[in-house]
Amino acid sequence: MTVRSERHGHVHTITLDRPERRNAVDGPTAGQLALAVNAFEQDDEARVAVLTGAAGTFCAGNDLKAMAAGDFPTPTADGPPPMAVTRSRPSKPVIAAIEGYCFGGGFELALWCDLRVASTTAEFGLLNLEHGLPSLDGATVRLPRLIGRARALDIILTARRVPAREALDWGVITTLTPPGEALATAHTLANRLASLPPAALAAARTSTLDQPSLDEPTALKQEAALALQAH
Repeated sequence: MTVRSERHGHVHTITLDRPERRNAVDGPTAGQLALAVNAFEQDDEARVAVLTGAAGTFCAGNDLKAMAAGDFPTPTADGPPPMAVTRSRPSKPVIAAIEGYCFGGGFELALWCDLRVASTTAEFGLLNLEHGLPSLDGATVRLPRLIGRARALDIILTARRVPAREALDWGVITTLTPPGEALATAHTLANRLASLPPAALAAARTSTLDQPSLDEPTALKQEAALALQAH
């Protein structure tokens, strides 16, 4: 298995585990990731997920050797993306715990998460553009919404490596830790979220995630409706 899952209390941890490929995702791994996320969604006792990578690396992106060998299905606008889960929104919070490489599809996977905790070893970037591979897992949609269009274009169009400190300053990540401490810090944060009343947390999260696509009066009305349902 190249994706491991375990739950302690209300926190479900999903680990990409292909250290020989720096946790790059091939077709079978993408399938296992989808199954792991679905298991989290279906587990009523799991309130928060932590997504991480084994052996000091989050995810180096899509496995280019596997792609060249035809390991991935041919991508389509309506079909699943290479990372399998990135065109859907998880119903519960997901926190990325990032050490080392977070490139290409791995960066897009981190952007799919609600929060990103990274150590000073982390590096981010869409290096896939250097290989003529445009984004298929949401970077060009989520990154501008997260940090603004100008800074997103800087990262996207240059295909450069972004160090952890700059990622923190630009709002790509939410918490910076010393080397080797991203996962423990993410678990502490996850336990904090899991300790909050689930209905109130879900209402606040849904309102926050939905509001960019709504005009202000509609967003305010939805906020009120969600809050009253959760009360």
